[in-house]
Amino acid sequence: MPISTFENILATLNRSPECSPDNEKHLLGPFTYVASNPGKDIRGMLIAAFNIWLNVPKSKLDVITRVIDMVHNASLMLDDIEDDSELRRGKPAAHRVFGIPQTINSASYACWLAYQQLASIQESPMESTETKCRLLFPEALDQIFREELLHFHRGQGLDIIWRDTFRCPSEQEYIQMARGKAGSILRLSVKIMMAFATTNVDVNYVHLVDLFGIYGQIRDDYMNLQSKEYTDTKGLADDISEGKFSFPVIHGIQEKPENTLILDILKQRPKTPTLKCKAIAYLKDTTHSFDYTLSVMRSLEKLIQEETVKLGGNPILETLLERLHQ
Repeated sequence: MPISTFENILATLNRSPECSPDNEKHLLGPFTYVASNPGKDIRGMLIAAFNIWLNVPKSKLDVITRVIDMVHNASLMLDDIEDDSELRRGKPAAHRVFGIPQTINSASYACWLAYQQLASIQESPMESTETKCRLLFPEALDQIFREELLHFHRGQGLDIIWRDTFRCPSEQEYIQMARGKAGSILRLSVKIMMAFATTNVDVNYVHLVDLFGIYGQIRDDYMNLQSKEYTDTKGLADDISEGKFSFPVIHGIQEKPENTLILDILKQRPKTPTLKCKAIAYLKDTTHSFDYTLSVMRSLEKLIQEETVKLGGNPILETLLERLHQ
């Protein structure tokens, strides 16, 4: 580099640091890779469902949808690293393609870009003058974003700690973990929507979102061990390969604490089908943990339906629940 570059360095330092389009493309490479292979867009359907009640102006709703999509995909990238996953949505996980350091940085960068986009709608004028009984205000967006990302990392962290310290949590501990790991991004979306709602501004929808988050985590745990579709996109029972204390596994361990088969298999973190199939058969036929998990899911579905009716009904939410029903 020629010395002349440094002779004028003060003039350069007077400007904000720049990121060229080419550098931006490389920084977001792992994120773009994940985002270009979308999932079932459950979060998009939930946003559309809650907007039936909240009527957020389209310009703001479009930004909220982008923000949630960015945070969600970034969280998947980190989750795959922490779980040492091979696949995501049927393709190699981002860190398998780009490496762990670049994927971590790209996920973190995407979260801050999402935060930057969120600030842009906070600065725009409110369309609604109905603020007297509003539960959440645009001025609270910073706090909402911080709180829910903290909840996400706490929930994710507990899941990892239990796995790595080989401690089986109680169901109550699991519920609190699920509220953070699975519920935080859902709550983030609905809380932001509540802050910009033009109708039902005094109604609290957070409890319904929490039910959906817990239900979604339990369902995901069930599907990981019982669904062919999950096997095709993530591999056979990869939760067992990760040594994860998922909901059916917790029940299986606690139902027959004198039998250490599941703990012994989790300790091995098996990659081949033999031990995984043995664990699945035990949970199915000995402890009936899949039947129990389904009964819990039915109870949560009933609660979600009842809460939806209390809030005035919601056809999109009802359709989504039917779609998720197993």
